[in-house]
Amino acid sequence: MSNVAKIAIPLLLLAAAGGGAYYFLNDPDPTPVAPPRGEVPKVDPVSNKEQQPKLIEVANGGTENNNTGRVAASSIPDGNSHANAPQGVKGRVLLPNGEPAVGIPVMLLENAMSNPIEMFLKNKTGQVSPPLANSVTFADGSFALGVLKAGQAVDLRIVSDTNPEVTRAPIKVRIEDWYDAGDLVLEQGLVVQGRVLEALSKLPVPNAVVYMNGSNRSHVMAATPGRERGIATQTDANGYYRFDNGPSMGLVNLLVEAEGYATSSVLNKHLKPDAVNQFNLEIERGRTITGVVVDVTGKRIRAAKILANGLSTKTPQTETVYSNSDGEFVFPPLRSGPYRLACSANRFADIMIPIALTDEDIKIVMTKRGSVKLRVLTTNNRPVKVYRMSLKRAFPNNPNNIGNVMDFPDRNINPGQYQGEWAIIEGLPSGSFRFQISERKHAKTLSEMFVVEQGQDDVEVTCVLTMGASITGTVINDQGQPVAGALITSDMNAGLAAGSGIFEMFRKMIPEKHTTKNVRTDKQGRFRIDKLSFADYMVRASHNKYCEGTAINIKLTEESQVVDAGVIQLQLGTLVEGITTLDGNPSGQIKVVISMPTPAGTKLPTLQPNNPASMEQAAKRMFNTKVLSDGNGNYRMLKRVPPGTYKVTASRQSSNNPFEALLDMKQSEVELIIRPGQDRVSVNFKLASR
Repeated sequence: MSNVAKIAIPLLLLAAAGGGAYYFLNDPDPTPVAPPRGEVPKVDPVSNKEQQPKLIEVANGGTENNNTGRVAASSIPDGNSHANAPQGVKGRVLLPNGEPAVGIPVMLLENAMSNPIEMFLKNKTGQVSPPLANSVTFADGSFALGVLKAGQAVDLRIVSDTNPEVTRAPIKVRIEDWYDAGDLVLEQGLVVQGRVLEALSKLPVPNAVVYMNGSNRSHVMAATPGRERGIATQTDANGYYRFDNGPSMGLVNLLVEAEGYATSSVLNKHLKPDAVNQFNLEIERGRTITGVVVDVTGKRIRAAKILANGLSTKTPQTETVYSNSDGEFVFPPLRSGPYRLACSANRFADIMIPIALTDEDIKIVMTKRGSVKLRVLTTNNRPVKVYRMSLKRAFPNNPNNIGNVMDFPDRNINPGQYQGEWAIIEGLPSGSFRFQISERKHAKTLSEMFVVEQGQDDVEVTCVLTMGASITGTVINDQGQPVAGALITSDMNAGLAAGSGIFEMFRKMIPEKHTTKNVRTDKQGRFRIDKLSFADYMVRASHNKYCEGTAINIKLTEESQVVDAGVIQLQLGTLVEGITTLDGNPSGQIKVVISMPTPAGTKLPTLQPNNPASMEQAAKRMFNTKVLSDGNGNYRMLKRVPPGTYKVTASRQSSNNPFEALLDMKQSEVELIIRPGQDRVSVNFKLASR
């Protein structure tokens, strides 16, 4: 297999896996999956009649136009803005008429793709992440939200009760930089209204709660806190409801709940901008399913998640509840008929009840997931009781590969988790696995494969830590002189594609067999990286005066193995910098990307395995570097660029329109020729608003 295939095939598989994960996490089924019913939102009843806006008090004084039927801004706390942080996001929110939007909640959320595995686990267990920072706009519509962790990817949400929600994402703020999002103008929302009626009698249902959310649910992994189910309003005495902040783009779902009634919904409704969008909702008297969740000994299980899915077209309803401290659960009113129950709980195997009928009392008996006795030893058989443990999926037919187990987070093990010489590891799913052990005095080590089955006795696993292998080498410049103080970093072999969007998007989903370590070259340009786990590596060499150099296809397979990466020669490259403007004003959060041009019909060259020249050619072909401009519109590439011909693009990142960045890239693309001996090149970009 060629080296290109070795890199391209895993990336394609990763893209497919990542796409599958995205498909699974976002659930393309348009039927809303409702979390457990909480408190009915405290909103004023609404009428189907046109009402005049009224003035209400807001959190920081003053008044604001607000239609009835919405939560008053004064009910939103100031929150924690972290405005004294050294970096953050600021801006101003304006009403559609250009006046300051006062008392509008604004918040920063962790971007879902910054840690998709953790986000998946939180969603599975029903956890809601609070905002990283939140506040309300001041009298002039301005806001300032601090980012405590510089460089963290965040989403900016503007959560108006009278206008469609606004999102700017992702935003990455540099250390000691305040990104100015500028003037964010709220859109005039579309009117969505209707009536909630009892299905048989057609009588109005007062005090019903109606939720509205987008059909695509593209942000389901990071829903707005307090709006996990959508925007809520309540019907008046005549069953009428009304939203004044329907989105101008996309489809919406409407879901209605009322005491004693089964949940009902209408799905994928297109909103017309030039008309009142009228949708009536019918609900019927409901029945419930009750029960208790216990283990095989009869001990009751608290906080178990029970999901009910209707099995017929007459029961197109999905509800989720959690067992209480006594293990008992009660579903809200359901449409009469058969349902399938799926139950999951921490450290227990998932269980499915194929058919459950309304008015039935169900006893769900859960079996504990498997447990393992783990013993970790040094190379001289001394016990180690403090380490980091990861569970990795093993593949009997492909023993060199491992996979992440998304619903089993990594754990820190300490002596308190030991019973004698064994650490008791509970909550393992069924299947074939290996433990990956990280301990500061040894190389990262994989245990032998073991099999977990429900109901079996504890499996005993002994993992003997390894001291690992080493990589050595020498770094020189283009004059053949040693480069002292160069930063040497070990990376996975596929890291050659780092900087390409696909690789970075899915990197956190890749099981890492390799060890990432940093060292500096000595005065003779030499380096040595020790305690490396057994894997395929590449080595990066970087220095602020030179272009990055690499050595790839380094295979570490044996204890005490030392592999010489050879000589890494660094070119004296060029520093690319400039200013990005929007409508003539310096603007931050503009991504500038430098990459190799790929003319139509261009094919990658055929590469020879273990051929350094061909791999150097691949590295040049895959060259990519990017950076975000700071709050003043300044950018400077983190990598020096070697001589050659490149394309450079600039694009806005924090936009509600996913195609805007593509249009920016297409319209801003310029050719950049880097000549030998150039120290700096300036490339400025002038983007226009749309």
